[in-house]
Amino acid sequence: MNIAKYIASVCALTSISASAIDIDVAGLMKSINRSDDPVLMIVGTEEYRFDTITRGEFEYMYNKNNNISLDGPMSKDDYKELFINYKLKAFDATKKFPNLKLNTYVNEIQAYTKHLAYPYLIDNDLEKQFINEAYKREQEYITASHILIKGVNEKSRKKIEDIYSRLKKGEKFFDLAKKNSDCGSAVRGGFLGEFSAFDMVYNFETAAYNTPVGEFSEPFTTQYGYHIIYIHDRRPKPISVKAQEIFFPLETKESYVDSIFAIAKKSKKFDKVVKKYSMKGNAKKDKGDMGIVKNDGTYPQEVVDKIFKMPVGDIQKFRSSFGNHIFKVNEMETAVPLDSAKYEELKKKVMNGDRYEAIKGKVAVNLREKRGFLLNDSIINLVSKYKDTDPNAMSDTLKKVDGAWYYYNGDAISTDLFKNEFLKFHASYTKRAVDKFIRTEVPIDTNLSYKQNLIRFICDKVDLDALNQELKGIAKNNKEFVYALKEYNDGLLVYAASEFNVWGHRSTKLDSLTKFFRENKGNYQFEKPKWVGIVYSVANKDTLKKIKNLAAKNPNMEACNFYDLVKKEVKKGYTSKRGAWDAGEYAILDKYYFKTIPADSTVELEKYPLVYLYGNESQTPQWHTSVKGKVIADYQKELEKNWIKDIRETYPVVIKEDIYKTVNNH
Repeated sequence: MNIAKYIASVCALTSISASAIDIDVAGLMKSINRSDDPVLMIVGTEEYRFDTITRGEFEYMYNKNNNISLDGPMSKDDYKELFINYKLKAFDATKKFPNLKLNTYVNEIQAYTKHLAYPYLIDNDLEKQFINEAYKREQEYITASHILIKGVNEKSRKKIEDIYSRLKKGEKFFDLAKKNSDCGSAVRGGFLGEFSAFDMVYNFETAAYNTPVGEFSEPFTTQYGYHIIYIHDRRPKPISVKAQEIFFPLETKESYVDSIFAIAKKSKKFDKVVKKYSMKGNAKKDKGDMGIVKNDGTYPQEVVDKIFKMPVGDIQKFRSSFGNHIFKVNEMETAVPLDSAKYEELKKKVMNGDRYEAIKGKVAVNLREKRGFLLNDSIINLVSKYKDTDPNAMSDTLKKVDGAWYYYNGDAISTDLFKNEFLKFHASYTKRAVDKFIRTEVPIDTNLSYKQNLIRFICDKVDLDALNQELKGIAKNNKEFVYALKEYNDGLLVYAASEFNVWGHRSTKLDSLTKFFRENKGNYQFEKPKWVGIVYSVANKDTLKKIKNLAAKNPNMEACNFYDLVKKEVKKGYTSKRGAWDAGEYAILDKYYFKTIPADSTVELEKYPLVYLYGNESQTPQWHTSVKGKVIADYQKELEKNWIKDIRETYPVVIKEDIYKTVNNH
């Protein structure tokens, strides 16, 4: 493989990489031209602005959310209040930075920024290239076999290269596939049958369409491992066929059908054979004409599948589930016109899945080429020989390396310029070589070689710089990009802040839930009465007597308070279970209270054989655990209400009324 292809293949593993990145998201979000997108809201005051929101951003959010609202359109004024709360929550999150695990936030927002940028980076020519390629491939069926060696690693690579070498020496593909392939198709000598565009992962499809009939490919990779593919046949994919048929009922002897088939194959006039032998009622008149056969349900699928696989002019026999047939294909229509509807259909397919990943990889390659990226392979090969060097000694070792590692933006990146970055990479690679699960400063793929990881690391740096340059232009010229970025940014912040203030440990803390429940106990009622109270399982009579005495002295005490009293006064010799139960839900209650199981049945705990019940039937729960879901939901609402009240008081908001009047009307 030449170096250009090698670099492209390694760099394409990540396209615009997801490694440690530094996209200036905050700067991009400030790139709105205020001359035609005036400030609508100010967090703070006119003199001391903590944050500003433009009219365009408000319009973007208002119109978008109104279009997808399940509750119907919302008035501008109603939405304004929700919007202010949302923006203040996001702003509040930035003030609580130490508490919000924002490392995750940083990774998320930067990954989304790249995802959002791709549609702007894919130019029309690149889009057309992939769509036209898919269209061309869709017109053909390919029949193929393959050999799969699972895993993209050095061991798998060596194994597939050995198989490839044996194939080139003349060994049979069928035999090698049967003995070596890690695919279920190995029992069939690797035979996969027939497929077309979009039926296989894109890398596999591309290798298949680039390999001539009767030949095998070079080894290539997909996410499943290394492959070699062999192409048996290629044929046009019909969309309609004109055919004729000689028909016989199922009970017709096979030998008779074979004899007629032999006559039809020899005859130069298929029409006459149809008229003479076909057992379909109108065959003598219409000469077995099937009309235009399409995959539209007019004919049984098994018949359509058979006819669509026949070449024009061919005659074949076929036994279906309802009869015996001799078919002849006279004409075939294969090409679906690439009109606007077909183009849009293909565009949706192309812009999804692994094809879209291939497009992104091509974008990354184009951005590198645009800025003159060129890797110095001689330096990379030299440095790769030092892969086992102790990280502490690598700095001195680099003194032997003189020259440009790579060229970019007209600059030669020498050892002096790249040294510190490379030392981080080398230290990370060394750590991962010892422990492949350890976290490292530079991401390392243990399935790749030292050289491959180094090339990918360099590509990552170049890709990031190229992307940052492109993003500035995208943000400057496309307001919807900035609005979408701000929306996602705020969404992540609001989620993080909500988790901290509302959904997280605060709303599930036992003391807080218990206090909230007791203050609002009247709001929680069962639909019908349950037995509500405490079931005590007691070890001995003395302990049982203590619990009974406490009950006698406090006959009207609520179960929740009695539970606390016993816990304080009786230190040991019992265990308890508190809650609310219907008959059939707790065996001890079924025996001692509901009397639904025999009195001589054994349901007591072995170490605590005595039972005491404190409680009664009621519709009012005594503990939040009996209605935990509703209590948590209500408590979260309370926390959010208090949070909004607090941030509204903490961060003043100024609405510029003259600008607000022009929303959606300028």
